[in-house]
Amino acid sequence: MIGKGIRVCVVEDDEDLREELVCALSREGFEVRAFPGSRELYAALLHQSTDLLLLDLGLPGEDGHTIMRRLKDAMPVGIVICSARSAVDERVLSMMTGADAYLVKPVDMRELVATLISVYRRLGKSTAPALPDAPRWSLADEGWTLRAPDGASLPLSPSEGTVLKLLFSTPGQPVSRDSIVQALGHNSDYYLDHRLDMLFSRLRRKVREHCGERLPVRAVRGIGFILRP
Repeated sequence: MIGKGIRVCVVEDDEDLREELVCALSREGFEVRAFPGSRELYAALLHQSTDLLLLDLGLPGEDGHTIMRRLKDAMPVGIVICSARSAVDERVLSMMTGADAYLVKPVDMRELVATLISVYRRLGKSTAPALPDAPRWSLADEGWTLRAPDGASLPLSPSEGTVLKLLFSTPGQPVSRDSIVQALGHNSDYYLDHRLDMLFSRLRRKVREHCGERLPVRAVRGIGFILRP
């Protein structure tokens, strides 16, 4: 059975759907526990952790976003959203909050199983021996200096240091344009999008000219920017 040995917690307030999910996933070998809301989930996790969380968003009490934020800070867990909310903004918010995958109800059980397995494999611990850490980009001198993997150093302007400290604080996670603008000390309507783009463009060019390498900062369309270390 494809899900054998994988622990899944299902949080779904619709009793009929909850039972359907438990039956379908159990048939595939998953070790399934199901709960109608956050209170029951937290109580269960105090006694036994889980590998994956299958989570609805529209729940009584704490909603799915709140549950994600709490658990992502507390334990390593893969989170798959299964919600009737299909709007792009909702999907983007969920992925930024901590979801590893997003499915829209009604969901095909084959797709659900495949998604759970995919997230589990992606987040699972490797049995290969650990390799030494590769040199990375880093900030020094309280954010006034950027250091390239080869050791080259680049002095930063106050604006450059501010945006890079924000991106380095959440590597691999997108940072919204509004958050960057606020970190620079402005209101969200002050910096036009093209001005922010110009700041990053000048910074990339400056890094390339002084360090001979490309700064691993990329724009995320419709969201903001991301540092990919």
